[in-house]
Amino acid sequence: MNTNRLLLAAALILLVSCGGGGGTPAAPVPVATPTPVAVATPAPAPEPSPTPPCPTDPCEVPVDRETKPVRITLRLFVVEDPSGGVFQYKENADGTPIIPVNYKFRLDIIAKDNKNKETKGSGNVIWHWDENMIQVENITNIYHPQLKAITGGPFCVVAEMDEISSNELCLEFRY
Repeated sequence: MNTNRLLLAAALILLVSCGGGGGTPAAPVPVATPTPVAVATPAPAPEPSPTPPCPTDPCEVPVDRETKPVRITLRLFVVEDPSGGVFQYKENADGTPIIPVNYKFRLDIIAKDNKNKETKGSGNVIWHWDENMIQVENITNIYHPQLKAITGGPFCVVAEMDEISSNELCLEFRY
């Protein structure tokens, strides 16, 4: 008899769990569907630029205009330590950049015409500087010479082109 009771209890449990047996039918249980895992599409490898390397340093679009300049702006472009790294120069009390002796530096001039457009003018740039204080490292780009401080003291430079003079740029070379 115990076996019959046990079978009856098992049948009831099965009947109830399967939704059978009288009463209100059980609502279907939602079946969880796995969410598809997004697979990243590999990015295409960058293609080399179709433009050739720039012939000038720094890499800029060459200026084509040859109109007469009405103003020339001269600035200190960069200072480099002896190993070629960019050097964050300091300034003295009046704002003059201080460049250590044996460090290289680059100057840059930008000429503008009467329409305020960049021009290369005639291209005949005349630099006015004390040649005893510097060594010219590279002047392939006449608008962007690379120089080296070789002796301490104040150093001032002006660029001239087509009878127009730039602002005066003064630096201090220190040991």
